Amino acid sequence: MWNLLPPVQSLKLFDAVVRHRSMTRAAAEIGISQSAVSQSVRQLEDFVQVPLLDRSSRPMVLTDEGERFYRASLDSLGRLSQAVEDLRRQSRGDGKTVTISCNLGFATYWLMPRLNFFSADCPDIAVNVMAAYHGAAGLQSGTDIAIRYGDGSWPDGDWQLLFKETIVPICSAGYLERAGQITGAEQLSRQRLIHVTGTTPDWLGWEYYFKRLGHGKLPVPGGLRFSNYVQAVQTALSGEGIMLGWRSVAADLLKSQQLTIAYAEPIRLASGYYIRSAGNQDDGSCAGKFLGWLKQQTSRTPDF
Repeated sequence: MWNLLPPVQSLKLFDAVVRHRSMTRAAAEIGISQSAVSQSVRQLEDFVQVPLLDRSSRPMVLTDEGERFYRASLDSLGRLSQAVEDLRRQSRGDGKTVTISCNLGFATYWLMPRLNFFSADCPDIAVNVMAAYHGAAGLQSGTDIAIRYGDGSWPDGDWQLLFKETIVPICSAGYLERAGQITGAEQLSRQRLIHVTGTTPDWLGWEYYFKRLGHGKLPVPGGLRFSNYVQAVQTALSGEGIMLGWRSVAADLLKSQQLTIAYAEPIRLASGYYIRSAGNQDDGSCAGKFLGWLKQQTSRTPDF
C-alpha cells in the first residue's frame, strides 16, 4: 500500500499551490523557494503519471485529473487529521478542539481565510474543518458545529440562521474588458457562462437567476460546467467566463479585486447559511467561543 502513496510533504505543497493558484505564493507560505515547490509538484505528477495542473492558464487551474486527486487527498487527510485530533482530545481530556462541518466553497473562500483571526484570539483552541464536496453538511460523530446552506427547514435538528445569501454575476476584470460593458439580461445570456452542477437541490443556477430578473424564457447556453464551486471560481479567476457569485464566497474576492461584478443586478435570496451545534454550547466552552466568534464574523460579511 505505501508504495502507492506519494510523500505527505508533496501533498502539503500541492495543497498550497492549489489554494494560492500560484507557486510563488505557495513558496512564500511554506518558506521555501519557488523552484523547490515547482520541482515537488513535478515529482508528484510523475508519481501519479498524469498532469495535475494546467500551466497554460493564468492563474494556474487544476486539470480534471488534478481536481479528482485534490478532492481525494483533502478527504483522506481530513479524515486522518480528525482522527488525530479526536485522539489528542481524548488523551488531554480538555476538549480544546472544535470540529466544523460545511460545504467546500464556504470552507475554502469564507471560513479558512478567517481562521487565523480566531487562532489569534483563542490560540489554545484547535479548529478542524471537514469540507463536504456534495450534499448537505451535518453533525456527524466527532463534529461540534455544522454549517449548511438552504432554507433552514430540515428535520435533523434546530438550525439557526447565520446570514441570508445574495447572488450576482461576477468575472475577472480581463474577461469584462474583452466582453465590454454588459447592459442587459439578453446580452448577459450570450456570454460564456460558468455553471456549477452536482450540488444540493437548494443550489441555484443561471436559469433561476434569469427567471428572477423576469427573463425566464431566455435561452441559457451550455457554457462551462463544473461539479464544485471551487473549480468554477478558479475558472472565473482565469478569465474564462462569468459565474454566479454567492455572498458567502465572492464578497472577499470582490473586495480584493480578484474578481469584479459583471452585471450589477444582485438577487437577494430567502435562503442562506444556517448553523447547528452538538448539544448545549455555553459561552465558556471551546465550541461556544467559536460560535460567538463565527456570529461576529458573519455579521460583518458585506453584501453586494
